[in-house]
Amino acid sequence: MSEVPATTMPPPPPPPPPSVPAAPAAPGFDFVKPFAYVFEDPNWVQKVLLGGLFYLAGFLIIGWFFVLGYAARTARNVIRGDERPLPEWENVGDFFGEGARLVGVGLVYVIPMIVLVAWFIVPAIFMDIIDNRAAEILGSGIAGCISCLIVPLSLAMMLFLPASLLFAAVEQRFSAAFEFARIWAFIKENIGNYLLAIVVYLIARFVAGFGIVLFCIGLIFTGFWSVLIMTHGFAQAYKLAPKR
Repeated sequence: MSEVPATTMPPPPPPPPPSVPAAPAAPGFDFVKPFAYVFEDPNWVQKVLLGGLFYLAGFLIIGWFFVLGYAARTARNVIRGDERPLPEWENVGDFFGEGARLVGVGLVYVIPMIVLVAWFIVPAIFMDIIDNRAAEILGSGIAGCISCLIVPLSLAMMLFLPASLLFAAVEQRFSAAFEFARIWAFIKENIGNYLLAIVVYLIARFVAGFGIVLFCIGLIFTGFWSVLIMTHGFAQAYKLAPKR
């Protein structure tokens, strides 16, 4: 009787490769958060009302020192990831000092443009009122040329000034606002988030306009709230930046 040959079992299939967990999605710009985070603070009413009083005092200039100082502290808290980024209104002298730094940055940007306009516009106006046809034509030509120059300069300042103020606020250095190569790299490498922050800024300006219509109580609320809105927008753009 012949023996039946033993059958060999096929080798078991290789185990599947271990699954690699998907990398978490990179955080994106939260467009709603700048408008909502203020109301997540349990003490938001007191903080906004006190800030609104300083905002009203901005008509006397000095109020802006406190408002901008408070915004600088808020921006750093947002970037650090604090759950409640609105600081308490304590040690207001520190807010004044920080705000003075930011006011100085703004003046360095704005004063050259004011001087440029005065240098050309005043002679143009003077020529325009002279009873001389040639002088009137020359004055109109000068005014037209300076208008063509002011528009791109204003757009450049609108692009650079928020980032400059942001760098000075975050690093707490006046000179940080004028490190133009770093600022340009920050804007260029983060252009999407930065443009969204500018959109938030424009909406915040629109919100502030309601306070002017309502005056007094409305201005106390919407004016200071608009500052906090734009602060969060630009701080968020800074936090998400791949290069700064």
